[in-house]
Amino acid sequence: MPPVAAVNARLYRAFTEVARGMKLRGQDPGLELAGQFGLRRFIERHLAGGDAPEALEEPPKPGPWLERGARLRKEARAVSRSLTEAGIRHCFFKGIALLGRFYRLDERQLADIDLIVDLDQYNDALAAIHGLGFSELGGDGDWAPAARRPGVTLHQADLDADDEDTLIDLHWGLESLATVLPDEELMLPPTVWASVEQERGLPILADEHHAALVLHHLVRHDMLHIRGLLDFVLLWQAIPNQGGQMMTALARTLGVERALRVVGRIMVDELMLYPLRGVTLSPDDWRGRAALRRLRLKRWIAWAARHVTGHASHLRLTRSLVWRRFLLADAPQTGRLVRDLLAPPSEYLRWRWPDAGSDGSAWRRHLTSAFRPSQATAQTRTNR
Repeated sequence: MPPVAAVNARLYRAFTEVARGMKLRGQDPGLELAGQFGLRRFIERHLAGGDAPEALEEPPKPGPWLERGARLRKEARAVSRSLTEAGIRHCFFKGIALLGRFYRLDERQLADIDLIVDLDQYNDALAAIHGLGFSELGGDGDWAPAARRPGVTLHQADLDADDEDTLIDLHWGLESLATVLPDEELMLPPTVWASVEQERGLPILADEHHAALVLHHLVRHDMLHIRGLLDFVLLWQAIPNQGGQMMTALARTLGVERALRVVGRIMVDELMLYPLRGVTLSPDDWRGRAALRRLRLKRWIAWAARHVTGHASHLRLTRSLVWRRFLLADAPQTGRLVRDLLAPPSEYLRWRWPDAGSDGSAWRRHLTSAFRPSQATAQTRTNR
């Protein structure tokens, strides 16, 4: 069995076992669960033996994912041409950057276009994208956790009623993971920008750097994005052996070297991927070991499955989220994490509980919600 097929077969088996434990209905519970994560067609193709490179050239299946993927890729190329003409350094990452290489257009659910630009050229980049008919989304001044990140979401301002909006998630940096509510910014080092290459009409990061950014995204989103897990798996397999050291270096810069040790251990032990030279797989402290116990593959998938509709879960301060951030981030601000959990800023309380009537009422509702055992935790206790 080819390596890619073997990995996908192992993922499928894990999906199936988790789906049965959740009592999912359907002819194939494993594929039903993969569908909830937006991965069904990809898993189906590999199970059917579509692992050869020419399988990516086969006509994709018609449907909304195909139409959206084709449209977003067309928009991304138009944005890239405009930025290139303006001399703005930029690159694409995550889903849009993986289409045509790992995923067919009909296989990868895309919510937006992820784009990062050089901080020094951010204003020029914003002007260029405005010139293509995009404007900031939610620019009404209301506070929200995501509004504090080093980036902005743009959408097409003038659309017909029947047209689907195109979203661009424009970054000039990444959030520090030392806290849950965004506070500090992290910039890409010059060595990362130097590795950008043109691929299928878009500037893309080197695989080892791309994988580190995907891992940062996973930790930031409380490990809930199983599509991101598969992205990381596929990038790991493509990284040249000497690239492990560069991935580790960027993971350290982004504050996720401990998370790399934990997730890398899962890659090798449970998905049987080859270890990469320069990537240490064994967590060397109690926090890493505690995180690994909680993130074994099936436990990880089950946790994400029970929160698959909670798109804003990583923005809501809860005991379990703060605990995982404390375990996985390289240098968590422990005092700030505890303070935000017990006494969040008033802006957060008003955003989270807009109908509470007062900060005191919102705070009491926050404590009740933040310390309530999650559904996943309750299920785990029930199964013991």
